[in-house]
Amino acid sequence: MKTKLLDLLKKLGVLTDDKLESVSKELDALELDKKPETRIDASRVADPQMKELIEMIQNQNAVLAEQVKSLTHSLAEEKTQRDNAMKIQQTEAKKAQDAKNAELVARALKEGKIVKAGEEQFKSFVEKDFGFAENWLKTAPVDKSFKPEAKANDRGEPAAPGAAKPANMKAYMDNRAETTQELVAALSPSKN
Repeated sequence: MKTKLLDLLKKLGVLTDDKLESVSKELDALELDKKPETRIDASRVADPQMKELIEMIQNQNAVLAEQVKSLTHSLAEEKTQRDNAMKIQQTEAKKAQDAKNAELVARALKEGKIVKAGEEQFKSFVEKDFGFAENWLKTAPVDKSFKPEAKANDRGEPAAPGAAKPANMKAYMDNRAETTQELVAALSPSKN
């Protein structure tokens, strides 16, 4: 406001450049740029209706100011809770994805699609693009050096190479021969 007033006085020719600084200091003393006090002192108002209206407006402003404080506080709390919930959700999603990644790497090892030496490289591949790695695993050939794990026998003991022989080999072979003869007889064309 001060600047506008000085410009107007110059434009009208009332203020010369040599007096500009002294007039500017006097205007500073008047505090024209200072915002006026917004609260009206109701005790200075003579009209009773106007006094009552001012007091009512001031009371409403006080109530509204408290509501604004309360809402601001509530919004800040909600934002904090939402941020915490998002962090928890992101952590859980990362854990779930890490578990899926580990399962895919383990499956690739078990199926012989990768060797133990390439596990870390495949793991980083899975982390970068899980979907592509999963599709690759479906079509990838079994590594030539892969040896499947020995499966456990009926008694839960690990099977060793050549250890799948039954205890009574003669009975096993007789039973196998009978089964083979029955199969051949069943598949042969009947002589009618």
